Amino acid sequence: MNSTDNNSISLLYVMYNEILFLKAGQEKFKLEMKAQIEELKLEMKTSIKDLNLEITALQSQLENRNISNQHTSPSVSPISSANTICKPVSIFREITLKHIFKMISEDLGIEVTSNKKATLNMCTKLICDDMAAHPSVIALGPNPSWGSIPVALKKEMCARHANIMKDSGIDFTRCLGNWASTARVAHLWRDRHKRLQSHK
Repeated sequence: MNSTDNNSISLLYVMYNEILFLKAGQEKFKLEMKAQIEELKLEMKTSIKDLNLEITALQSQLENRNISNQHTSPSVSPISSANTICKPVSIFREITLKHIFKMISEDLGIEVTSNKKATLNMCTKLICDDMAAHPSVIALGPNPSWGSIPVALKKEMCARHANIMKDSGIDFTRCLGNWASTARVAHLWRDRHKRLQSHK
């Protein structure tokens, strides 16, 4: 065997070792990625479980309020003028979700996290579902507009929304004239109405 053969064999050994090293590195990377994916899945499952528990608690609160308020209409608790929160804009229909989040953050001093947003969305959805099932709304026919719903019923439902939000740790009852709850419930109802109209 000459020196050329020896060099070739040595080179092959070097290449083989490098291939083994790269393969080992790939396996280690795969294991690390798999571990990270499993950890992320676990975190997501935990977050979803927590959110489902919160949704269940909110639904129970709404059901309990329905039972306790069968003979008594709910109302927003009276508050002192020093603690009231005024409307951010003069025109009611121009109140946006951005205004609501700003009020929660600046006036109530609560961080607007994904869980707080989910709480607001779920409370609003529950109230709209409850209102849609009310006999006076059903009597209006399929997909009634916000303006066609009796004012007294809208006030009752929006007051219930404010109280549920308060029970969830976000005190909407401080809003003068209950503007925050009314704005969110009205917005979701109108949004549903438009979507159903567009599907006709």
